[in-house]
Amino acid sequence: MDSRLVMLFLKFSRIIPKGILSKVSKVKSNLAKASIKTGFEVYVGLVMFACVVAGIVTFVLSLFFLSQLNFALLNSVLLSMVIGVIAGLVSIGIGYSYPVLSAYSRGSNIDANLPHIAHFMAVLASSGMTPESVFRSLARVGKEYSVSKEVGGLIGEIELLGVDLYSSLKRVSEVSPSRKFGTMLNGIVTTSHMGGDLADYLNQEAMKFKEARMGKIKRFLENLGVIAESYVAFMVAAPLMLIIMLSVMSFIGGQVTLLDLSPTDLLNLLTFVLIPTGIGFLIFMVDSITPLR
Repeated sequence: MDSRLVMLFLKFSRIIPKGILSKVSKVKSNLAKASIKTGFEVYVGLVMFACVVAGIVTFVLSLFFLSQLNFALLNSVLLSMVIGVIAGLVSIGIGYSYPVLSAYSRGSNIDANLPHIAHFMAVLASSGMTPESVFRSLARVGKEYSVSKEVGGLIGEIELLGVDLYSSLKRVSEVSPSRKFGTMLNGIVTTSHMGGDLADYLNQEAMKFKEARMGKIKRFLENLGVIAESYVAFMVAAPLMLIIMLSVMSFIGGQVTLLDLSPTDLLNLLTFVLIPTGIGFLIFMVDSITPLR
């Protein structure tokens, strides 16, 4: 990021009183978990800058469009101010939630790959490789397992800053977006300090993650069966029955008093609005419960 922009955002961050800034310090940990390489105060300044710009731009545009609609000047100004404030608050909400959503997405991807990560590390540890060599090998395939940033940062601290492996593992476990991955890293530190068998520990973790993954897939299949039955009942059988009934009523001249709509209108509403909306909703449900690969 350009140094002039950094200084600008730092100035905007000073708009917020220190007491309020300390209350949103959770954003700092969310930035670390989301691997957003931006300082806390710089990010807060960026959000405040976006808030001010969004508020001013929205105010000007709203005032322009309301004046075109022949609103009274005072009413136009007041309404534009309200819309501008809402736009600013929305931009703050987006800025606050972005690191949270980004960290959640990364954590979900890591959790989905944990059985493979633990098994990969267990195989290497079983061959006699040192823990540091295991993590160096994991760093080479980290992108495939969605842990490239965590393991890459760990190796970078060891090589460039001279930090020992276990101190770096402690730090990575604290900022990892995946709580399970962080717990496994802490377990590696504890096992190594106590002189335990690292390969055996990683094998146990791999089996635990595999069983949890299989249970999640089993629950997904059960839910998918319920959704499939709902689809057949509400998106196939019920619409087919209604289409036949409305078609017959339209043909023989029957009337429907629902919302003062004719059978033809109801048929069009069902065909072009209700059925596509229902199918879209079911697709969204399936997508939301589908386990990541």
